[in-house]
Amino acid sequence: MKRSGGWRATSVLSLLFMLMLPAVSAADGQFEVISASSRLENEYWLVDARLELILSREAIEALENGVTLRIQMQYEVNRHHRFWVDQTISDRNQNIELQYLSLSQRYVVRDLTRDKQASYATLYSALRSLSQIKDFRFVKASKLKADTRYWMSMRVVLDQEELPGPLQMLAFWRGDFSLESEWYKWIPR
Repeated sequence: MKRSGGWRATSVLSLLFMLMLPAVSAADGQFEVISASSRLENEYWLVDARLELILSREAIEALENGVTLRIQMQYEVNRHHRFWVDQTISDRNQNIELQYLSLSQRYVVRDLTRDKQASYATLYSALRSLSQIKDFRFVKASKLKADTRYWMSMRVVLDQEELPGPLQMLAFWRGDFSLESEWYKWIPR
């Protein structure tokens, strides 16, 4: 049976389209820790970080329809073992709520961990402020031994557990709200 050149062209185009699908959906929303560092100050390790926060279309639509989104920064300190599994010494979350107020047409960012709040005219400026972590008090210096090697790590996630019930079910089945970064690791200096 002889196959035509049109069949091959269609097959190649179909394959290219299928390969592009994950890239299109991944570009729709993305969380990433671009850089993070820590420093010792007043008996605490403080974290500074720069993030990239891009919400999916579904998350933006939910936000603009009155759903409050909770973005969580997760931090860990792990003790490095040479021939064994690393041990988690400390972990802490920084919870931030993002809300759109339709009456005033403002985006409100509430840092629930630090008990601070700010208001922004655009979603871009609200996300931009969220993407700069400065002086987050992470762990007491007394928890870490001076002669031991540690790793600090951080990631950012859209907390689906804080979504309203029906939206949680939809998010579970469709994955529209599955925004989380990879763990970013560094050695404290």
